[in-house]
Amino acid sequence: MRLLTYRDGISTRAGVRVDGGVAPTQYPDLLALVRDGEAGLAAASRAAASGEVARDASPVAPLRPPKLLGSGINYSSHMNEEPGAKVPNEPYFFSKLPSAVIGPGEPIVLPHPGMDVDYEVELAVVIGKAGRNVRVEDALDHVFGYTVANDVGTRAIQFRDGQVTLGKSPDTFAPLGPDVVLTDEIPDPAALHIEARVNGELRQSESCGNMIFGVATAIAWLSTIITLEPGDVLSMGTPEGCATFRDPPPWLEPGDVVTVSERTIGELTNPVVAGPDYGTPWEAVRARFAFAG
Repeated sequence: MRLLTYRDGISTRAGVRVDGGVAPTQYPDLLALVRDGEAGLAAASRAAASGEVARDASPVAPLRPPKLLGSGINYSSHMNEEPGAKVPNEPYFFSKLPSAVIGPGEPIVLPHPGMDVDYEVELAVVIGKAGRNVRVEDALDHVFGYTVANDVGTRAIQFRDGQVTLGKSPDTFAPLGPDVVLTDEIPDPAALHIEARVNGELRQSESCGNMIFGVATAIAWLSTIITLEPGDVLSMGTPEGCATFRDPPPWLEPGDVVTVSERTIGELTNPVVAGPDYGTPWEAVRARFAFAG
């Protein structure tokens, strides 16, 4: 099954992709359905079989996760393009704030010029069953489904200041979607293939089978430290080809259009626009807070 959250008028609802459109469920969004466990899946199956189709269903972000965790270097190709990078000894994760999540068609808003904003296509894993100290061999049983993420970030904050969470979490910097495809259609995430295009130009393309740490290992590792809960999302790292290591770096600019995709899941497209304060360069903003002591 393929599930999503859509807007129907002024409200949202979780739905199921069916021939001819989207079948509505009784849940207000996909997060509520995921948290309802087996009952939620049963409701989705009934909706798919009902023959009912929502009118004017406009997809939004499939869910705003309780925890959104991004993987650092997790493809050898990305490691090889980054000067000084080394193979990590264990999975590395950072937090992205859930407030950054947007859905299909929503704009990525650039706060200030000079923030060196980059795109990163990633496979996103939606947790369906809570777990702590999960064994690797059991880890995929905790997956609800998979979607596509664009791990947008500002390198001026992430690299220069070392504030990864802030650099990765400005408003609108976490496009997610369009659908969450359940494990009945994706039994093996290593068989997936992710791509990123900017203004139609292919920038990133790689098999998820080339991850340094696969989905099962990531879930098992994280669950030794934190409890993973239904609706949590793990963004599994990006391959080579982001703007940072190109010469010169083609940072995202107003007017760009970014499409990240996976051949089974679908495409997630977002335009890039200037924010209301975009006339103030980031260096001028930074200077106001510089410590002079």
